[in-house]
Amino acid sequence: MTDARKPDGDLSIEVGGNAITGWETVEVTLRAEAFPNSFAISHSSKEPITSKAVVAKAGDPCVVKIGSDTVITGYVDRDSNNTSPDGHTLSLIGRGKTQDLTDCSAEWEGGQILSATGLEIAKKLAAPYQIEVKLAPGADAGQPVPQTNINYGETAAGIIQRNARNAGLLAYEDANGALVLARVGTVKAASGARYGVNVLESSVTNSMDQRYSEVRCAALSQNTFGDIAGGDDSFFYFTASDPNVPRHRLMYLVTEAAFSPRFFTELKAKWEAAHRAGRAAGAFVTVDSWRDSAGTLWTPNTLIEIDVPGLRTDKQMCISEVTFHRSNDRGTVADLFVMPPAAFVPEPISLTNLNTADITPDAGSQLVLP
Repeated sequence: MTDARKPDGDLSIEVGGNAITGWETVEVTLRAEAFPNSFAISHSSKEPITSKAVVAKAGDPCVVKIGSDTVITGYVDRDSNNTSPDGHTLSLIGRGKTQDLTDCSAEWEGGQILSATGLEIAKKLAAPYQIEVKLAPGADAGQPVPQTNINYGETAAGIIQRNARNAGLLAYEDANGALVLARVGTVKAASGARYGVNVLESSVTNSMDQRYSEVRCAALSQNTFGDIAGGDDSFFYFTASDPNVPRHRLMYLVTEAAFSPRFFTELKAKWEAAHRAGRAAGAFVTVDSWRDSAGTLWTPNTLIEIDVPGLRTDKQMCISEVTFHRSNDRGTVADLFVMPPAAFVPEPISLTNLNTADITPDAGSQLVLP
């Protein structure tokens, strides 16, 4: 076990200017592929916990810290006071500020946003809930989407995630409750998870059932271009291969009707093959500390070196989810779910549809778009 590390620290929750400590059971989960982040904490006592002693209640704004590091800024969703012959327990469950984007319906006057990037769309939809939206370092907001329609009942989170995918970005929550649009794995942890050093338990699953030797991507489900003079069917098809699938397994994939079919079918086919290969090599590891060797809390969307039995892929993985645990049964540990970086690359989608009536052959008998 490693020793020269910053102490894990105690969890505290700040409500109404008061910092509440002494929690016996702690579970805090941070995510890279979804939002919001969440927490569940509890404290027990021999005597009944009166209403006057409860200083945090459902609906209260709160800040959850581990040591001096803020991990979640959000709200208490539920407070529970349980009594039994064995004792009394106070429990708090809550989530980050972005919960309002996942729980509530999207709001935008007129129900339509014109010519806006994924970042601009996210900011517009997050504004009614007073949630900050920002780009992570190195991220690009992408090209403007000509038109975004909002349907009644659709959540802001659904629209934001869709447009983040269109720009090739992950959308998740940071410690201050802001929504972050980021590229995959731009930060690397100071240390990794290694069997015999800081890994207490590990579970590696290698799968082949969802992988294909060839992914053949088509722009449309039927060949409607054969009648176009000089039409070249290959313009609308692309095949990507996975060399690590040991036998012939073919998958046909039909994309959205994208404005640039040749570019998009290639992009979608390559993504599908890489994504399936990445998702086929996930690992759960339990490490003996909440922090890496530099004293930084384990953080989602961070690259980390993994060395555990059964791992057949590259050792550099990306953290999808981290849960900080503390209890009498488990002690103080962190559960990390990691996958190869390719597993996280957002699925490419097209928000600008193709009208096949607009396709005409040029003088050189090549298909061209206006």
